[in-house]
Amino acid sequence: MQYIFYTAIALIPSLIWLLYFLRKDKHPEPRLMVLMVFIWGMLVAFPALIVESIAIEILLPIVSVPSIIADIVKYLFVVSVAEEIAKYLVVKFRVIDRTIQLDEPVDAMEYMIISALGFAAIENIFLLTPLFDSQFVPTLNLAFSRFIGATFLHVLASATIGYYIALSLYKPHKKTRLLIHGFLIAILMHGFYNIFVTKAVSQPYLFVAVVIIIGFSAYMISKYFQKVSSMKSITQI
Repeated sequence: MQYIFYTAIALIPSLIWLLYFLRKDKHPEPRLMVLMVFIWGMLVAFPALIVESIAIEILLPIVSVPSIIADIVKYLFVVSVAEEIAKYLVVKFRVIDRTIQLDEPVDAMEYMIISALGFAAIENIFLLTPLFDSQFVPTLNLAFSRFIGATFLHVLASATIGYYIALSLYKPHKKTRLLIHGFLIAILMHGFYNIFVTKAVSQPYLFVAVVIIIGFSAYMISKYFQKVSSMKSITQI
């Protein structure tokens, strides 16, 4: 029962954000579709984390590099790339290729967010597992910090890609360029967040950079939502 209870705590950040975004959706997506994308987001976390582990084991021991370079390689070129691609592939194969489920521009952002929340749910479980045998308060504190930090960061990065997916539906001749643009922004956002949050453990002043990344990204995503919400239905293009 203890492990079930702590696993539920690990899922809370993703579930709270999921309920928040579903309540804000003026044209709710089919609940079965939402559940399916969320579950697929959870499932792709496993291969993504395995790829990350293998890539890090291969790349980092090759040469002796300063810790900051190692962090850039690990978080910017491995972790962020693997995770953003994994979350995108869920929406690509389970939603975009089934265009009947993607009739509004904002749907692309919403489904990317749902995929991200599923992914973050598994990531939270993995990170909280070592605390399962410890006291309740440290586990709850970490879950709360991930609610306002890492889980929200997953949402922001994936929503950015979703925004550029929406734009690409209107400008198919610029699809590749737009998607590359979206991925670059999301990967940089994700990567630098991880780098600063890791370094901030020993250098607390870096939390300022973390707050700036989260705050500015949240502001931009709100603007993206406003823009895509004003676009006409994809079925009317």
